[in-house]
Amino acid sequence: MKVRTAENKIGEMQRRLDVYTVSHQMRKSLVRNKVLAAACKLQQPFTAYQLVEAANKLKISQATVYNVIQLLNQAQILHKVNRDTTREHAQYEIVAGRSYRIQICCSRCGRVATVKSSVLNNAVKAFKFNNFEMQRFSLFVYGECKVCREKFKQHY
Repeated sequence: MKVRTAENKIGEMQRRLDVYTVSHQMRKSLVRNKVLAAACKLQQPFTAYQLVEAANKLKISQATVYNVIQLLNQAQILHKVNRDTTREHAQYEIVAGRSYRIQICCSRCGRVATVKSSVLNNAVKAFKFNNFEMQRFSLFVYGECKVCREKFKQHY
């Protein structure tokens, strides 16, 4: 059994970035790799601001971080999480070789938790689309987390 450590994840993502940059005739960049490593170490999903804060500790400018976010998104290493929650800022997460993601999202506070469900995963994978080949999927289930439900009960 292969154990996936943070270092393995960072190494895998840096290899994917190297392949992308070479195939697009771009130079390799130590700064990009540092931003990518910082993104891999953050709790997923994260905001661009959280990544900027982590990169500032490495003396990397905000503009550079935003440019790297755009590049990582184009390289399909970073995925912009599109959710309809109370959060104002876009969130991102590393696409770590998985073809699916199931998450529960609190509509009140914006908390997100990843759920592992082979039943849901298999059901979506089994679904056939006309003239469309699925590569990956994201499933977001919205509701209220336990903390928000408890707060709501206390007020009423």
